[in-house]
Amino acid sequence: MNTAPSKRELRHFLKRYVPDPELSAHLATGQAATPDVPQKITIGVSPKEYVNTLLSPNARQLALTKVEGPLERPDWLAVGSTLLKLRKLGLTSIVVFDNIHWRVADQSPSEASKTMMNECMALVEAIEKAGGRARPIYGGVLERRSRDGALDVHLDYIKSALEHNQVPVLVPVVSEDTPRPIAANEMMVALTKKLAQDEKTTPAKIVVVNTEGGIPNHEHPGTAHSLVNVQEEYDSILDAFHQQPTWQRAYPTTTRNLSMIRSCLAMLPTTSSAIVTPTASLPSSLIANLVTDKPLYSSSLPAGSPERINSSRSTVLRHGIKINKYDRISDLDLPRLTKLLEASFLKKLDEPAFYGRLEDVLAGAIIAGDYEGAVIMTSEQAGASRHAYLDKFAIAPTSQGIGLTDILWKQMCDAYPELLWRSRKDNGVNKWYFERSNGYIRLKDTNWVLFWHGSKGFNYIDEYASIVHKVPASFSGPLPKNQLR
Repeated sequence: MNTAPSKRELRHFLKRYVPDPELSAHLATGQAATPDVPQKITIGVSPKEYVNTLLSPNARQLALTKVEGPLERPDWLAVGSTLLKLRKLGLTSIVVFDNIHWRVADQSPSEASKTMMNECMALVEAIEKAGGRARPIYGGVLERRSRDGALDVHLDYIKSALEHNQVPVLVPVVSEDTPRPIAANEMMVALTKKLAQDEKTTPAKIVVVNTEGGIPNHEHPGTAHSLVNVQEEYDSILDAFHQQPTWQRAYPTTTRNLSMIRSCLAMLPTTSSAIVTPTASLPSSLIANLVTDKPLYSSSLPAGSPERINSSRSTVLRHGIKINKYDRISDLDLPRLTKLLEASFLKKLDEPAFYGRLEDVLAGAIIAGDYEGAVIMTSEQAGASRHAYLDKFAIAPTSQGIGLTDILWKQMCDAYPELLWRSRKDNGVNKWYFERSNGYIRLKDTNWVLFWHGSKGFNYIDEYASIVHKVPASFSGPLPKNQLR
């Protein structure tokens, strides 16, 4: 409960991870027990039984988790305990064990395999010490085809462990006459490809637990990225590593993990995500991410905000979607944009007036993917000056909860260092706006709150206010009932 999820986040979590749909619906609504609520969750049931029903071991979601050594004993115990806590919350892990020293050890395949197995047992013991059950799986999962060298994956041992409420802990070896070690990341990619072939086994998360933490943030040295949109930021992160020679020594596994995660997420639904977190941040980093399905620190907050400082060094990664930028209305797909705006605002767009105005004042449009999100910026005249105005910020209902809001907001702020927007005083989103603006003012004798982003906005309050007053309404009324989804 220390994760303090919003009502929307809690409903999303219950819908996805709580095995009992009736209990999930009951908890999400927060309603009192009624005669049609199952007996097991009525008022007469003891608190212990109620909680035990919520923390059911019959998890519906899987995480493919790489635990990266070497680890000290306290770290082993933290990992084992965290895996059990996640399982009680509905996320069961398939664990691949790794150790950065295996890649440089001067050992024969046979000796290396024994070393790997011995270290794997330390994680198995940590899980069992925490009160869970684990099964080490050494061989029988991967076989390399002789004709093309590709890996065949066999899930029998893994499924058997899951069916017996055991955490499968895999040693990254290929079954041959003598088991031969392979890179743990190669095993992660092969497992993801196989698991993704069945909706029931498709991983909800790719998890990497290590000692060095998440992806270093080249824009804010000494911190880690909170959220990475892999499609958009992969190349820039690699470029940053090439420009920082010391990073290869300080963060020896980062680029390999980033490449592995990129390959895995490309094979999974957009609802799946990855997280890289250090053992020092367990269990809170993984539990908070599981419950809220978002980074611990929002990348869309102003740069100087203390809530943006990623002290846990945990990074959430999403496959993301391509971001396209346009500066002419003729380049936009207006029917798709209309559909997005109406679905997001649940109002009927006054298309002739709205697009007619944009012909004259459009400053730019930032479009996510196939019109899954959009930022519409205009250039507004106030006296002798022109200012960037956020006219529309829209996320499709089907794309909410995948980090797209933070991605688009950051793109907008980078492109427009000084901008303003308005919101009605009773808008439920205002709390989010308050946190992300550099300033705001409630305009007298109106129903508007004026917000601005940028360090100079306070100097332009009068001009900003005049813009807020003159921008016309974009919607003509509520959507017809037959268009509501």
